[in-house]
Amino acid sequence: MRLKIRKVEISDLEDILEISRHVWEGHDYLPKVIKKWLDDPNSYTYGAEVNGHLVGLDNLRLVEGGRIGWMEGLRVHPDYRGQGLAKKLTEYLVKEAQHLNVQKLRFTTAIDNLVSLKLAEKAGFERLLKMGVFWHPDPNIIPSPKNYPSIKKASSEEIYELVTNHPQIIPQSVLVYDWKALDSTHDGFKTVGESNEFYAALKKGRIDSFSLGGNRYESEGSTWSFTIYAAKTDGFQSQLSHQIVLAQRCAHSAIMCTYETRFEKALNDIDWLSKEHWGLHMVLLEKPVF
Repeated sequence: MRLKIRKVEISDLEDILEISRHVWEGHDYLPKVIKKWLDDPNSYTYGAEVNGHLVGLDNLRLVEGGRIGWMEGLRVHPDYRGQGLAKKLTEYLVKEAQHLNVQKLRFTTAIDNLVSLKLAEKAGFERLLKMGVFWHPDPNIIPSPKNYPSIKKASSEEIYELVTNHPQIIPQSVLVYDWKALDSTHDGFKTVGESNEFYAALKKGRIDSFSLGGNRYESEGSTWSFTIYAAKTDGFQSQLSHQIVLAQRCAHSAIMCTYETRFEKALNDIDWLSKEHWGLHMVLLEKPVF
């Protein structure tokens, strides 16, 4: 096997689509973002070429002013799995990050993706944060708790100022959205706000809960993807109800919610939501780059 790690080009699109066809039963998001990655000066997309064909790829995207390298889209064609290509691609991106003076590398994966977790461990990544994720098509609106403050739309600047005065509302000071993560800095909120809307509820002038949501376009339709942060269960439930209403108003085909695992009991009380839909956990991994 003659292996070559090189930059991915638009001429590789046919091979990329062939790789993607085997991911998530053909529902892979890669075909929708690959051209954007290749056009993005902050993205470095590398592939594994074997016998003249691309059979694997991975993307390194610089975020937060180049301080953090976000790794995403690791794929290997099923005919070439088990041959160490994912390991070689990961090691290559780590070296590329060193050349680019990146301080930290991060990526997310499902906690039951044992292959990805084992690869991360061997590459020196450590688990930084775990969040719950649930997905559901056409959810019913749940009642919002009585006497809970009204939820209002806010700008990224307003949310940042509110969170600055109550930073513990965001675990590990990491803002998670749609299987991605940024530090809860001013720039982090600004970047997330470019593709998401923020909604906040205050108690005695202090932020008690907030959520952020944006469109996630998939082959079977649009999904409203949102994350909820709350001090207590009533805030979580109220934000969840609010986000479901937003999704229905915009005729989204499904919702995807990311949340702190301590709110799983509240999800268990929703009659239309089974563990089949909410038993998934996402883990954020991080590696310092020296």
